[in-house]
Amino acid sequence: MDTTERKISRDKRMKYSAGVLLTFLCFVSFYSCTTDMKTDEEKQNVLAAHEQRRSATLNGDANTVASMMTDDLTFTHANAVLESKEQFVEALETQRLQYRALTDEDVQVRVNGSTGVVSGTVHIVVEAAGTEYDLRVLFTELWVKEGNSWKMMLWHATEVQ
Repeated sequence: MDTTERKISRDKRMKYSAGVLLTFLCFVSFYSCTTDMKTDEEKQNVLAAHEQRRSATLNGDANTVASMMTDDLTFTHANAVLESKEQFVEALETQRLQYRALTDEDVQVRVNGSTGVVSGTVHIVVEAAGTEYDLRVLFTELWVKEGNSWKMMLWHATEVQ
């Protein structure tokens, strides 16, 4: 193979390599944009579930709240009282807990696959066993995707002094 043939062959390889690289970069860019759009959509879905659960809790709608929780839910109140799903739902049904206000002050949402985390600060006014409490808490909610719906698996709160 003479010098000219080697140069042509090398030019073809370079053009081919550049084409493959360009195709790869386009694919990565498209995949990244699609993934980001999907993640943003899932963040909105998790936030919507958070809002629906918050509203149902305020309204004392124990059935809706129960339907939005996993069976193995862990609910840790700001005073460190730990309740299961059954205990928390029963507290709403019997009105042992009556939420007067649940006002989000700061909320962040993260999604990784079928797991979502909502965290932030919330102002809570709740009547518990006849005593009204007015507090601000830092909270974390863990959501998991079951089928096409998001369910809360964990609530954890710490009072802000």
